[in-house]
Amino acid sequence: MRRAVIFDMDGVITDTEKYYVEAMIMHLKECGHDVTPEDLSDLYGSTMMYIWGKLIARYGLEENLKKHVDRVNELRDHLIRTKGLWPMPGVVELIRGLDDAGVLLAVASSAPIETIRHNMEILGIMECFDTLVSGLECEHGKPAPDIFLLAAERLGAEPQECAVIEDTGNGVKAAKAAGMYCHAYVPPQACRQDVSAADDEWESFVGLTVEDV
Repeated sequence: MRRAVIFDMDGVITDTEKYYVEAMIMHLKECGHDVTPEDLSDLYGSTMMYIWGKLIARYGLEENLKKHVDRVNELRDHLIRTKGLWPMPGVVELIRGLDDAGVLLAVASSAPIETIRHNMEILGIMECFDTLVSGLECEHGKPAPDIFLLAAERLGAEPQECAVIEDTGNGVKAAKAAGMYCHAYVPPQACRQDVSAADDEWESFVGLTVEDV
């Protein structure tokens, strides 16, 4: 069992990665571009500012980064309000089990800190986490290791004492660059990414115990 476990949020704790992707596709359609989730898969796990910096160049969009990010956040929030916020099956039970076992816990997500806190409160697990870290607090987003190193520092743990649970290729790369053990969470319905750098892969949280982490 690890001394500390760091969870990504979207697509790991919350079933919300699909809302970000859907919102990006909706906005790109507003901008005159029809794209698929696979067209965007190389950007999953990064901050919205980084993603839209890349998409502006890729599709020749209006160079107004804040406008694009604000619109996607608006569309994403509407999708969450209308479709609901749900945890991944089994993840809440795993988080509570780790907390009960005295494991240090963090959420490290590219989302704004207010969004992370709100989502954890909605799921009723905010009290399980010792710290929350947003990629917006870091100079470099995933796949750079900054966010995970900051989480470990706040937890008072060494990188080798930490396990990271990630669902994106960029997130896995960031965890390994930080010198941490990485579990790739790849449920069958997920848009498959290259997570081969992870130490192992999980298809489900259901039935996992603290010893598995």
